[in-house]
Amino acid sequence: MKYYNLKYLIIAVILFCSLNKYSQVSISDMEEQQANSSAVLDLISDDKGFLLPRMDTDNRDAITEPANSLMIFNNEKKCIEVWVEGWQELWCYEDESDKICGNNITFEYPKGSGNNVIYGTVESSITGECWLDRNLGSISYDEGNNNTYEPSSNSDYNFYGDLFQWGRLDDGHQVINWTDSESGTPNTGTTEDLSTTNVPGHDLFITTDIVSGSPFDWITPQNDDLWNEDNGEILNNPCPEGWRVPTLQEWQAESNSWGNKHDAFDSDLMLTIAGRRNNLNGSLSDTGTKGYYWSNTVPSGSGANGLMLEEDDVNNSETSSYARTFAMSIRCIKQNNNK
Repeated sequence: MKYYNLKYLIIAVILFCSLNKYSQVSISDMEEQQANSSAVLDLISDDKGFLLPRMDTDNRDAITEPANSLMIFNNEKKCIEVWVEGWQELWCYEDESDKICGNNITFEYPKGSGNNVIYGTVESSITGECWLDRNLGSISYDEGNNNTYEPSSNSDYNFYGDLFQWGRLDDGHQVINWTDSESGTPNTGTTEDLSTTNVPGHDLFITTDIVSGSPFDWITPQNDDLWNEDNGEILNNPCPEGWRVPTLQEWQAESNSWGNKHDAFDSDLMLTIAGRRNNLNGSLSDTGTKGYYWSNTVPSGSGANGLMLEEDDVNNSETSSYARTFAMSIRCIKQNNNK
C-alpha cells in the first residue's frame, strides 16, 4: 500500500495536468495508470473507496460561497449532500431496524405480565399510515401456525381482542374469554366505585348506572388526557411502545371509502366486529354484528369519539361520542409513522 503526502500529491497532479493536453488524471494503487477517456479524474482501485469530506451541519454551513455541485457527507443527517443553489440531499441512510411496517413486532402484553405476543404490521394503501394488523388482545401470531396470522372473517373471535374502557390501561379489566363468534365471557367482575386516580389499582370493570352515572366515566374527576399525546406523554397508553390509540380523524381518513362492516374487513386493516361491553352492567352486546373502535379524541362534553361498524353504514362522524365506561376495541397506529 502506498501513502502520499497530500501536499506532494497535489503538486504531482498539477504538474501532470500541465503536461497532459487532455488534462486527464489517474490515481491508482494498481498497475493501471491511464485515466478513462471520459474522465478528467479517474480513481482506480479494487479494494478501496473514495471518501467525501465529512462534517456536521454547522461546519457545512460555514463553507464560504459553495459552488454548484460541491459535495459533502453530513455526519449528523447521514446524508450525501450537494450544493445546487442550496444544500440538497442526494441520498440518506435509513436504519432498516426502524422501518417496521410490514414486519412482525414482539411486545409484552398485557404490560407487566411477562407474556410476549407477536403481531403483524400493515401499511394502509389509503392513507399510508402504519397499523397493527389485529386488535389489541387478539391471538398472537405463531410463526409455526399460519392459521393465526389472518382472521378468516370479520367474526373470527380469535381476532376480536380485548375491550377497553376509554382511557384505561391494560390492567386486566379489558380481557374477554372468547369461545366462539357468538359469545364471550368477561374475565373480571364489576364494581360501581369510581376511581379517583388515573390507574384504579384493580382489574374490575367500573360501571355507572343510567340515573346517577353522569358523566358515565370510570374516573372522577374526568381526565381528557389519558390517551392524548398533546403533552408529549401518553399517560395510560395500552399500545406497545411507539404506538398509540388513533385519532378520530385518522379513523375517518381510513373509513371514508368503506360502506359497511364488510368493507372494513376487506380493507388493509381487516377489522373484526367484537361488539362492546355495556357501561351499565358490564355485559357483552352486539358481538358478531357490530364493531366499536375507540379513538383518542375527546369532543366537547363527557364522552369520547369512536368508530362504529355496522351492516350498512360506518358511523364515524365528529359527533359519534360514547360514554367512556363502554368497553370497545383498540387498533393501534404507529406513533411517529417511521415506516
